[in-house]
Amino acid sequence: MEFDVPLSVYDITVPVMVHGLNVMDDYLHHAQELERVMRIEPGTILGERLAPDMLTFGEQFSVSCNKIEAHMAKLMQHDAPAPHSTPMMYPALKGRLFDTRGFLQNVQPDAIAGAQSHTYELRPPIVRGWFGGDDYIRHLVLPDFFFHISIAHAILRHLGANIGKRDYLGHLSQQSGGDYS
Repeated sequence: MEFDVPLSVYDITVPVMVHGLNVMDDYLHHAQELERVMRIEPGTILGERLAPDMLTFGEQFSVSCNKIEAHMAKLMQHDAPAPHSTPMMYPALKGRLFDTRGFLQNVQPDAIAGAQSHTYELRPPIVRGWFGGDDYIRHLVLPDFFFHISIAHAILRHLGANIGKRDYLGHLSQQSGGDYS
């Protein structure tokens, strides 16, 4: 049985990204707790990575926030802001997440209404060319966002953090889709 439920660009980006940033905030807490339990130097996990050519755990957060702002600017047909350089320290990364959540919470639905109908130019390093809004949102904006959350999750798991799918899904409520128990 199919249901035709209209979702706006706002509905599938802003609340989803705010929720994901909350998950990332929890991951910073888990990293600090893991450092405490393992009795390792505070901040050590921020420099960990899955492979030599991948971003560090800490960079997953700063890059994700920069990309959120760049993608949302593109969807609003604004120039992308200059990327922020965030110090690789827990308070700075938590502050960056907080600021990015605030930015998203100030995006008005009408500011990105119809963004799926526009065409967007994409430049390397990921891809080059012109893409329709639907493809840009479904095949780059959202997967790119979730990629950084999943890599942060994988780094923590690899290091022995006691986290799982429930942590990745975040704190669900009746409003966000039901009580996940």
